[in-house]
Amino acid sequence: MKTPDLDELIMGDLSDEGRARLAKLTEVEPANRPLPSTPLYSGLLNFAVPFINIITRLKISGMEHIPRTGPLIVAANHLSHLDPVLAIFSSRRKLFYLAKNEHFNKLGWRQLMLATGQVETDRQKGGDDAIARAADVLGAGLPLGIFPEGTRSRNTSPPYLGRGKTGIARIAAAFPDTPIVFCGINGAREILAPGEPFLPRTWKRTELKFASPITWNEWASHDKGANLDDVRVAKIEAMSEEKRREELGKLYRQFTNQSIATIAALGAP
Repeated sequence: MKTPDLDELIMGDLSDEGRARLAKLTEVEPANRPLPSTPLYSGLLNFAVPFINIITRLKISGMEHIPRTGPLIVAANHLSHLDPVLAIFSSRRKLFYLAKNEHFNKLGWRQLMLATGQVETDRQKGGDDAIARAADVLGAGLPLGIFPEGTRSRNTSPPYLGRGKTGIARIAAAFPDTPIVFCGINGAREILAPGEPFLPRTWKRTELKFASPITWNEWASHDKGANLDDVRVAKIEAMSEEKRREELGKLYRQFTNQSIATIAALGAP
């Protein structure tokens, strides 16, 4: 999805009432489980920023697009264990990332992950638990980091960027006025590739590019997005549950595909 500057958006005929009705159709139930306490996060962030800049030769573009306060979704490609670290330090926000519960069982990792805002999800409950935990984060007014691919790319040669999963769309639709900032990460795999021992090739350059923010509501009424209007929302409301789920699924897939296209345009290999 090309994310145009907000003043360039051409809004459709989706009224405030139509947006509210659409939001009722796309709402999700939060898990209502406690989020990790992060007393060390700010200290780690302040200490590590200059260190990360040195060891990674990091180049950052578009930091001005990142809101400094309030809920936020940062969506990036995923090639390396370094990706969440790079996104956190480049955005200068204490991003909360979802992580499968197996990571919390590794010796020495649990406390570090909790201290840095990693949110445990139950894989046995499927994607719905991850969506519910994301709702916990955004509902608390906190920034969420997400990888639309759902996992690290398994490709061993370019293009690495995979087909996105629709979780990002479901989260965005459930919080339709929360800004989404897309990010392309290029170079992290060259520093630390999946499956390799932790011996970062620190002389390699890494680049992160952030796009201007967009919200689900802006995308839904944008002529290059869903291009929804009140009439179409009313038609979706009137559908049977099965048909409505199918129609919303199409919107989620469109949003996800355009999200992946945006990340690719930002330089994701």
